[in-house]
Amino acid sequence: MKWKLSIISCLVTVTALAGCAVNPEATTLYKQETPLQATLEFPDEVTSGEPVTFKIALSEDEPDFVHLELQKADGTLSYGMQEAKRVGAGEYALTTSVNEDGLYLARVHAQANGSTIFPAKQFIVGELTEAEWVALYEGAAPVEAVTEPHH
Repeated sequence: MKWKLSIISCLVTVTALAGCAVNPEATTLYKQETPLQATLEFPDEVTSGEPVTFKIALSEDEPDFVHLELQKADGTLSYGMQEAKRVGAGEYALTTSVNEDGLYLARVHAQANGSTIFPAKQFIVGELTEAEWVALYEGAAPVEAVTEPHH
């Protein structure tokens, strides 16, 4: 009698698990998206007080916005966000200058089709202090994330 109950239990379990089979076409049922991507380029040498052009290339031709934020890596000086100008399809540029030597962070703020990104890249302006050299080689502390709504 116990073996009949065991067989019935196994059959019920196998039948229930068969209903959980993965549909290989399930991924095609969902919206396929490609996240927004950006590259940021600027000269290898940046001098304080001199104009420097930051070039931003996006994977989208019509983003909602493209801004560039410049600040010292230690957070003591910020130039705020500045709107980059469109110079071509998916290409943007911003020419500005920084007034102090040091280790800086350039952070792109861009959005397109509901995808918002904040890639960042470090750069050096003029001469670094000993503390900035240490931060550069040991890995600078992350800068506070933007917590307020963007637009």
